[in-house]
Amino acid sequence: DNLWVGTTVENQKYADERIPELLKIDAKVRFLSCEPLLGPVKLFGFNSPTWGFIGTPIHWVIAGGESGSKARPTRPDWFSWLRDQCKAAGVAFHFKQWGETSADGVRIGKKTAGRILDGRTWDDLPG
Repeated sequence: DNLWVGTTVENQKYADERIPELLKIDAKVRFLSCEPLLGPVKLFGFNSPTWGFIGTPIHWVIAGGESGSKARPTRPDWFSWLRDQCKAAGVAFHFKQWGETSADGVRIGKKTAGRILDGRTWDDLPG
């Protein structure tokens, strides 16, 4: 009743591998850490032979870019699409940071890049 369990999902390959294992665990909150987000990830609203989230309890998605000297850039549309999927499915979404690159892909440093996505911060928590 008090266990929160999550898994890291950097791209679709890891979503397909890790999410089915997460869904086997009985927990009060199941969450995905999509950081660093290294590619688009389709999570909700589809049927798949391996997994799909229709009626499946994922409660929270945390997303962010990579930081550090060898950080790989991300694309704003990957984060926006992930957020839109969460909103449509009623899942809490938290945008942690852009990482080392700005929304337009320029390396500017994590603190300067900030955490504004589509004009605002996203700090949702699971209900």
